[in-house]
Amino acid sequence: MNRPLKILFMGTPEFGATILRTLVASPHKVVGVVTQPDRPAGRKNVLTPPPVKEAALELGLPVMQVERLRGAKVVAELRHFSQEADLFVVAAFGMLLSQTILDLPPLKCINVHGSLLPEYRGASPVAQALLDGREETGVTIMRMEKGLDTGPMLSKVVIPITPDETQTSLMQKLAESGASLLLETLPSWAAGEIRPEPQDETKATLTGIIEKEAGRIDWREPATLIERKTRAYDPWPGLFTYWKGQPLKILKAEVFPEKRVTITEPHEPTEPGRVYLARISDGGNQERLVIATGADFLAPLELQLAGKKAVKIKDFLQGQRAIIGSQLASQT
Repeated sequence: MNRPLKILFMGTPEFGATILRTLVASPHKVVGVVTQPDRPAGRKNVLTPPPVKEAALELGLPVMQVERLRGAKVVAELRHFSQEADLFVVAAFGMLLSQTILDLPPLKCINVHGSLLPEYRGASPVAQALLDGREETGVTIMRMEKGLDTGPMLSKVVIPITPDETQTSLMQKLAESGASLLLETLPSWAAGEIRPEPQDETKATLTGIIEKEAGRIDWREPATLIERKTRAYDPWPGLFTYWKGQPLKILKAEVFPEKRVTITEPHEPTEPGRVYLARISDGGNQERLVIATGADFLAPLELQLAGKKAVKIKDFLQGQRAIIGSQLASQT
């Protein structure tokens, strides 16, 4: 098959929207888009379309929204909606496909997944790679099976993880690289030139859905892990603690080993979650706000009180100096 392909695209978040836009700009034809329903979002719970739907409407593409891909009626609707498609391309859709659906297109269904499979299967591969302190991750394109990200692999690309990488920034890099890899892979897949490589099940790891509670800080954990969480949980669910009974988000931070920290205020033994002023060796004479943890110190760089704007630590201290010496809590 050497002609442009007709593709049904399935995806939901911005990761999928980036790949959809790249497909539309290519010689291939996107015949339709399947995504999840609009959901309440923000403080006011305003019904908001998923990014893939927004992109599809901007591009003038027909959209089918489904709560779940089960039942004869939904499958029949999908069969009719996708009847022109040579294959389905799936990217962060958020639902498993039944074997009946996987068998609908002649060239089957392929998935663009944000990890180097078989590591980090499942819903949150990007966040987990950051939590684990990995120095690289990547994108895998695979032929889909009924299992969760278990299908044989068609191609891969490796992406380095920088020390200041957040989930948001890394997700965008992976989406752009994954879109390019997809365009490179499609012609060879359509021509039957790719022999899919089975995944090594002995190396498989699984990631789950990130719940809001994951962002609650346990100050007994080491500062290194807490700092990773500030980046892994950006933008969802964010990293938060409690001060004076109110949520306090830590948006950015850095870690200082205990041997580099000299406490200047208050003069009392350190305990996890307590806030101090300190001087950092090799850091000049300027005092820094630091928080004791289970190992080493966390130095916030950007904070946000409930109902307030995010501010740099210098500006925060101008109005909230009472935080020095206080005990931050995991509960209200």
